[in-house]
Amino acid sequence: RILHDADLIVFVTSADRPFSESEKTLLQTSIKSYRKRVVLVINKMDVLERQQGEDHGDVTKKRVEDYVVEHAGDLLGARPVVI
Repeated sequence: RILHDADLIVFVTSADRPFSESEKTLLQTSIKSYRKRVVLVINKMDVLERQQGEDHGDVTKKRVEDYVVEHAGDLLGARPVVI
């Protein structure tokens, strides 16, 4: 009921495990059906910075971002805008 009344949905996924199975299910079954505006937030990107050394995790962060964009399009039926 809450999603039905929402003007905007903020969906947070983790950089170390983006779109877990339960998150995919939620996106496909609940959020997609409401056709609301969805803001995707990738949490814990700073963890990737600390783990990756000299490039500050830039390559890994880009890979995670690309994964989220690609799969969000599949899960929600629209390609998200990345800010």
